[in-house]
Amino acid sequence: MSLPDPLELMGVEFKKVALIGVGLIGGSIGLRMHAMGYPGTIIGYDLPEVLDEAIMRGAIDHGVGDLSEAVADADLIVMAMTVDQIASLLPTVLRQARKGAVVTDTGPAKAELLRIAGATQESNGVYIGGHPMAGSKHQGISNSHAELFVSAYWLLCAPEGTPDEPYHSLKWWVRTLGAYPIGIDAEAHDKIIAMTTHMPFVLALALSNFIADNSSEMPLLQKLATGNFQTMTSMAALPLGMWEAVIEFNRENLTHALGEFRKVLDECDELVRTGRLSQLWQRAHSFQHRLARERPGDWEAQSELTVIVPDRPGAIARISGLLAGHGINIRDIGLLHVRERVGGVLRVTLESRSDVHSAIQVLNDHGFKASVKR
Repeated sequence: MSLPDPLELMGVEFKKVALIGVGLIGGSIGLRMHAMGYPGTIIGYDLPEVLDEAIMRGAIDHGVGDLSEAVADADLIVMAMTVDQIASLLPTVLRQARKGAVVTDTGPAKAELLRIAGATQESNGVYIGGHPMAGSKHQGISNSHAELFVSAYWLLCAPEGTPDEPYHSLKWWVRTLGAYPIGIDAEAHDKIIAMTTHMPFVLALALSNFIADNSSEMPLLQKLATGNFQTMTSMAALPLGMWEAVIEFNRENLTHALGEFRKVLDECDELVRTGRLSQLWQRAHSFQHRLARERPGDWEAQSELTVIVPDRPGAIARISGLLAGHGINIRDIGLLHVRERVGGVLRVTLESRSDVHSAIQVLNDHGFKASVKR
């Protein structure tokens, strides 16, 4: 077969991947990689009983209880642990990693982790913060599954000065998990997550406590707190351990968001008092409609095309050369399907949406079959 191995297509050489933490997230990563036919080795680092189950379920190839052994010679190290555990082990992992290894994580707070990575002396690894926007209230390796990240956003926070090659390699790897990688500044990430994830959790606690505090005087209150109330406050039933550490790491952004939300509540109070509920509803209703139209990858889908790649030497290099020769920049590229003696389907993401039709014309004029990705 003359088409290159997908691992080599983007210059990626993640031949050995170390999962530091093999619970819901780490286990799902391993299961997805194996489901996609990953030909390399996946090492797990966790408690012995967790590693045994991870091996049994096919999430890892083998497990170790020594951190230095886990990261030794690994090309990609994924720290899938609680954010406080990541912060504690990150300097050690960066120092013990082989030179140039990509080190990432799955924690939901990023600015402090980037600060820790930047302050680590004698670091060998290249740290790029990561945060998959996927999860479950059911934790642990027993609840991991290969489809957890499909169509989910995966946020990437690269420190200033990060080389292009490891960053693009990590983006490619995220895509193989079925997720959509999005580059974002660490400070912006933490502010957004405070507003969209951490604040709703605190509000769910507050609303639950409000009803609980009034239930003694109104016995039916608790019995009738169903339906919409349970939907709005279900986050309050999640284990506190899922939240304490990350909120501690993002406390300043969360308290600021809560302060701003108090102003919104005051505005709501005024609108209700003055009979202007429709004004309050209209803004929220319009936003919910816009939110419903948001789908992962929509913005990229408009700048993507697919190309049928014939089974002959140099076909992919020819495509890249043709586009470059016409001033069309490629942001990302990935091989979707490969069949012996038939060829494959190449997914090409361009830097500009306006280049899509020009790229299709150029490629079709030179004998390729290119079309807008559906």
